Amino acid sequence: MEITQLYSQFHNSLLNYIKSKVSNSADAEDILHEVFLKITENIDTLSSKEKIKSWIFSITRNAITDFYRLSSKKAMPIEKPDELIAEDDAPDKIKELECCLQNFIDQLPDEYRSVIIDSELNGIKQKDLIKKYNLAYPSVRSRVQRGREKLKQMFHDCCSIELDSRGRILDAESKSASCRSC
Repeated sequence: MEITQLYSQFHNSLLNYIKSKVSNSADAEDILHEVFLKITENIDTLSSKEKIKSWIFSITRNAITDFYRLSSKKAMPIEKPDELIAEDDAPDKIKELECCLQNFIDQLPDEYRSVIIDSELNGIKQKDLIKKYNLAYPSVRSRVQRGREKLKQMFHDCCSIELDSRGRILDAESKSASCRSC
């Protein structure tokens, strides 16, 4: 199927779907443009033409998610790491959390640890990790997401973290003496 046919067939339904998820029409048009760029770039990876509609809507859902993820990062820029903590003892809390984070990362299984370090700490884009790990993009993305979830669970199991309304850390402490990661 050609891109022009796909555009004609799906343009209106995709735009309506995006507009139902995004309040600004200009943003919806931008997202739709990104969706068709991704379709053009990746149409050769589609294994079954019968699944094209679900594939296209999957790309669209991911594009909407990316839009909101990028919007939230732009909305709350952080100049310095110490701005994450709103208390006077910010340097001590940051050091404690960095120590906890490093210990938790060290506890991750190898398949998650390396992609988390590269993606989250070294700032390497997930698409660039494809070549490094010889994996498909969905596999890299999945490993990063699962690694994040495992870290989040480790923090939840070990630490009590209090956040303010903007997601900044107000207080953090170990839940019990049995948690030796922090």
